[in-house]
Amino acid sequence: MNKSSLLGFAVGPLVGALLGLATVPMVAWVFTPEDLGRFNVLQISLSFVLLISVLGLDQAYVREYHEAKDKQLLLLSCFFPGFLFLLVVGGLSLFFASDLAWALYDESDPVYYVLTLLIFFVSFVSCFVSLILRMQERGWAYSASQVFSKVVQLCLIVFIAVSSFKKEFLHLQLIVLASLLVVLLVCAWGTRQQWLHLLGSSFDKAYLVGLIRFGFPLVFSGLAYWGLVATSTIALRSLSTLEELAIYSVANSFAGVAFVFQSIFSVLWGPMVYKWVAQNVDMKIVDQVAQQALAVVCAIVTLSGSLSWLCDWVLPVTYQGVKYILLCMLLQPLFYTLSEVTCVGISIRRRTIFSLWITLVALCSNVFLSLLLVPDMGSAGAAIANAVAFTVFFIVRTEVSARVWRQFCRWRLYFCVVALLVLSVVMVVFGGVVDSFVLHCTWVVFFLIFIFFFRQQWVDMMTSLVLVLKKDAL
Repeated sequence: MNKSSLLGFAVGPLVGALLGLATVPMVAWVFTPEDLGRFNVLQISLSFVLLISVLGLDQAYVREYHEAKDKQLLLLSCFFPGFLFLLVVGGLSLFFASDLAWALYDESDPVYYVLTLLIFFVSFVSCFVSLILRMQERGWAYSASQVFSKVVQLCLIVFIAVSSFKKEFLHLQLIVLASLLVVLLVCAWGTRQQWLHLLGSSFDKAYLVGLIRFGFPLVFSGLAYWGLVATSTIALRSLSTLEELAIYSVANSFAGVAFVFQSIFSVLWGPMVYKWVAQNVDMKIVDQVAQQALAVVCAIVTLSGSLSWLCDWVLPVTYQGVKYILLCMLLQPLFYTLSEVTCVGISIRRRTIFSLWITLVALCSNVFLSLLLVPDMGSAGAAIANAVAFTVFFIVRTEVSARVWRQFCRWRLYFCVVALLVLSVVMVVFGGVVDSFVLHCTWVVFFLIFIFFFRQQWVDMMTSLVLVLKKDAL
């Protein structure tokens, strides 16, 4: 991948995150905490439907792309089974629109569910359209879709904010749908040739069976992972209040700085590592990448801890607890991203069935801790449970990969991950007790310690960047 492609893939998530950080405070000021709680339910529902409906074939598309001789057949085989499944189930669910709207949002208006279903369909198609851009290494086109989506969201929220009519959850749904439609239109136009070629294509039954055999276990692991992510939301919804769920949701939104890292890395890492496998590259390079990713994770968490006091400047008084639980919320996307490096051996060996059991272990820990902590601690307890669960997820995922693929040194990884977890939990527990200035100064000290601890990794990353720049300049 050349410099232009790398820069293209990086620009979208970075600009999108900045726009998202500008959007979150505005949403918190415009809409009620109850509506923000419903919005979190919408996000969790969307992730659930996508995990089920893609049937694991999105991962199969990424895994087989570089080795597939007929890429049009690969796209056809990965897209249409899930689309037909969603079409049938979604159509049948319309008969229960009012009941489903009540179950999701405590509102029996069927319009809420119809809009939710439209969001599901647009997101599904956008998922595969974006995959084409990713695998073709068209970074600028991919990033354009991300930026346009955030721009539309911000503009519509500003419009809602200055308007005189009542602000409702319905408006949040329309904002999400409009932004997703922009992404779909932009990406579909950029990949129109691939979709037009599908019109004359036909299925290969044996080929489809092979793809499903790879992707089907990922459906169950995806369900377990959804449960892992959704446990905190469900626990807060059933064991606490909508206000606590809103605090949790806003903190999760501010954790977007970590999702930038996850987004950029996920887009680049999967296709790159499978290309290395196809080209018989020495896979010890994965160990180097793991250490470099760990350095970035430590820097993001400690720097965010140093600056978390800024949350009070941009949020209403209702959300003062956000700055304390933010660090725990950051651990979810960061530890997941780090595990994508250390667990790569599971996918390389095609032992995807282990993904299910790994996620179930983490899910059980999250459920247990959520039931224990949420009733008394609310959003703080949910954040702690989530952080601990993703630490377990990372460690188990890494250990399994080391055993099914190749052994590698892991003590440094585990030491830093556990240290970040302990520091983040201390921030939550003592946030309202210890002076805020002392807590944030402590994070500054740990930021400097980790910068020194990973000095060699920073040098290696800068050297690699310089080499890439020089290579592209030739």
